[in-house]
Amino acid sequence: MIYDFIHKDGVIKKSLRFLFFIILFQPSIYSQSVSNLDKFYALVDSATNLLIKDLGDAKKVNLELNLGIDYSIFANQVRGKLLRAGKEIVSTGSSAENVVTINFVIDNSIVEYSEPENDGIFGDFLTERTIKLLGNYYISTNQQVKDFNLTTKDTINVEDVEIIEDRSYPFTQGELPAEPFFSSILEPVVAISAAAVTVILFFSVRSK
Repeated sequence: MIYDFIHKDGVIKKSLRFLFFIILFQPSIYSQSVSNLDKFYALVDSATNLLIKDLGDAKKVNLELNLGIDYSIFANQVRGKLLRAGKEIVSTGSSAENVVTINFVIDNSIVEYSEPENDGIFGDFLTERTIKLLGNYYISTNQQVKDFNLTTKDTINVEDVEIIEDRSYPFTQGELPAEPFFSSILEPVVAISAAAVTVILFFSVRSK
């Protein structure tokens, strides 16, 4: 808005360009994030791909999964990946020839969040999410155990953390650091100050 100050002689002395402080409520560029469980599924896929690569041309496999209670949800993920790769899963003690024995282990998982940071004034609080999957696998023909330590990182909205974690699976949960104290009080202070300045300027102009 533009306000002109007019003196008694009718001459416009100067103009004051006054822009009201407006808060635009725009959708965040960070849409609702993929769940932590889906991230772990993707990492299990990557670990299985490593296994498949090391299997080479082997067609028949005797698959032993050591996932414990926590990670048993990934059992069919591993089986399905092997089947789609053209591997035939045979039972323990099968008399079929050229059977390769596999022992696949997941022994740890990690979910970490960085300290939240404000995405600019009045922006969302964001945190870097780090998800790790650790384990190993043994292939009888190779006579060796190979470890895997897979990591994925991305940036998510702090408000999404409660949504992306699954209470049914504790390993999908992590500890989110508290929002910085000064950042948490800065926005209300700025908003109140801006509103106060706007009102003062508005009535100052009206009174002249």
